[in-house]
Amino acid sequence: MGQAIRWFMALFALAAVTCACAATDDVDVRLAQGAQWRRAGQTHQALALLTAISTAATTPEQRMRAAAELGLTLAQERRFDEARTALAKAYQLAQGEPRAAYALELGNLAARTHDDEAAARYLAEAGLAGDARVRLAAALNQARMRPEAERRLALLTLAPAVATQGDAVLLTSLGRQAQSLGETGLAWRSWEQARRAALPGSRAQLDALDGLAGLYESQGRIAEALSLDQAGLTALAGQPIASVGELAIELEWRDARLHKTQGQAGAALAAYQRAADRLEALRADIPIELDDGSSSYVRWFEPIYLGLAESLLDASEGLPPDRAAGPLRRARDAVELLRQTEMQDFLGDRCAVDAVKGGSASVIPAGTAVIHAVLLPRRLELLVETAQGLRRVSQPFARDDMRDLAGRFAKQLRDQGAGFLRLSQQLYDRLLRPLEGLLDELQADTLVLVPDGALRMVPFGALHDGRRFAIEKFALGSMAGLSMTNTTVPKAQLASNLLAGVSDFGPVVDKLLLTRTGRELVAQTDGTPRSLRESLALPGVSREITALGRLLPGERLLNSGFTVEAFSRAASSGRYRVLHVASHGVFGGDARSSFMLAYDDLLTLDGLQQLLGADALRRQPLELLTLSACETAEGNERAPLGISGAAIRARAKSVLGTLWPVDDDAAVELMQRFYGGLAEGHTSKAQALRQAQRELLAKPQFAHPFYWAPFTLIGNWL
Repeated sequence: MGQAIRWFMALFALAAVTCACAATDDVDVRLAQGAQWRRAGQTHQALALLTAISTAATTPEQRMRAAAELGLTLAQERRFDEARTALAKAYQLAQGEPRAAYALELGNLAARTHDDEAAARYLAEAGLAGDARVRLAAALNQARMRPEAERRLALLTLAPAVATQGDAVLLTSLGRQAQSLGETGLAWRSWEQARRAALPGSRAQLDALDGLAGLYESQGRIAEALSLDQAGLTALAGQPIASVGELAIELEWRDARLHKTQGQAGAALAAYQRAADRLEALRADIPIELDDGSSSYVRWFEPIYLGLAESLLDASEGLPPDRAAGPLRRARDAVELLRQTEMQDFLGDRCAVDAVKGGSASVIPAGTAVIHAVLLPRRLELLVETAQGLRRVSQPFARDDMRDLAGRFAKQLRDQGAGFLRLSQQLYDRLLRPLEGLLDELQADTLVLVPDGALRMVPFGALHDGRRFAIEKFALGSMAGLSMTNTTVPKAQLASNLLAGVSDFGPVVDKLLLTRTGRELVAQTDGTPRSLRESLALPGVSREITALGRLLPGERLLNSGFTVEAFSRAASSGRYRVLHVASHGVFGGDARSSFMLAYDDLLTLDGLQQLLGADALRRQPLELLTLSACETAEGNERAPLGISGAAIRARAKSVLGTLWPVDDDAAVELMQRFYGGLAEGHTSKAQALRQAQRELLAKPQFAHPFYWAPFTLIGNWL
């Protein structure tokens, strides 16, 4: 909807400009208008106008200038292939100095897209320009591509010429590079000169103020940093947000940090809120991966939303319940936005997550407590949400300490270690014991966790209070976020089912270099397809699919029947509410390192969405996706996001997966008991899983949590 509105506005503006210019047929006026819109960040209007000019231009110079402006605008929109084509057209039409200037732009674009060979070629040409500014800009960009030692020497050599030129844009570029190399003196001189040379309110002035404020902040000169930062914020007034978006975010975020350092909690909270508001205004236009290869989630979203949540929690401290409710809800909302953005970062896709946001996500039935566990640098925050409202419990355990404890506990369970119980009790004391009184008061029998970071590796059912495991007291589930969960109650859990599994793999083996330990896949460089088939075999899967086939009505795809094509045809038909997949799979730190195996080919998370993209599934989502032989990468706290990501890609309300490679016999027995409980029709998915896990726990051969704890239900628990 937002995209459609922006295009409507662009066409409306274009119509107005076209009518105004038609009388004079002045191409120069229209080109100037397009360039003005581009510099102001109004790229949709600029593209519409410049595309029209490119078609209508009659002279080579008009076509050259239109192509150049169009290329620059497309690059600003991150449509790099189209930008390269347009700029190359301008370059081919140009002669002399304009050609060198377009070579500079093509070199910059090649560097942004990591085409080092093309970047070097174009920048070398630009470096021969007669225009000193073009030569210096090319030299600065060439320096950025050199090894660190050579870069330092190049910058020190270029600095006098850049200072003499006095161009604010070149000076800020020099300052950024100097700072990255620890040359703070050169950085300061460059930014200070740029600040004096730049036009008031220009991008170059804002860059200089931002650079100087950041430099003073790093040196602990808080008052000076705050003064410069606020000067930058003042200069932002009246600037189109799209043209200075990331600078506005940086300046507001720094304002929040500096006020917090000075103990000015109210001013810090206000600045964090402004920074978050700017992030939300620009979210659709902020790339998941930035030009330098870094993550926008790590650079901006995580620290700003976490800072906002922490400031709001601090603001609720000591307030009576009625006044604390507002800050607590806003803190919860900030955490939810953080979780959404992290999932977008994991999947490399904003649209897939946006498609599942909202809906019925606010419904929490009686007897259920949703617990957001938030790891802050110096403390653990537990936000408990029920049908009665939102409560907060704060614990003095630092994030690094919690991460270490969670990692050691998860490793003990994976390794079937005997020392897990002590760690289990420590985690119970930190995560669940502080909530016991509140949970008793609320008569909660189901806990749904929204874990943070390393806590995703922890199977909460295996936490121990000194007498019994948590799974003996509560049904447990988890979510990537409440706002990404469809909480509608299913009409029929097991109305129709598709069971797919592979015990003996076929052509997919030729595409792998993997070996197996238990059900675990491990990357290997010296494996051969000939030796993999036996090591990948999953003998328990045939028993699992056969046993479940007696419980669940529907279709079965086993071994050579479970091809990608057959799975897609069956799953996308819309006939099935449950998909059960028993095959190897690994979830890594992002969607690109996460996959499952069919008999003949890989099923990636992106591929899963394509296979299950039928209209029938959009209208009526899957009730449950079960991944019974998949696992999360050991020690990777983001890997469990892959299980949630699979549910999002498959448009499933819930997913049942495993945190580590499971025992064949335990998997077969637990799955039979889980589906048997659902078949009775009187229990929720979380309660059915709890009962199945308790029955395994009661058997001596399966009593260790290694056997029953890895099974985790994510998403809709009802």
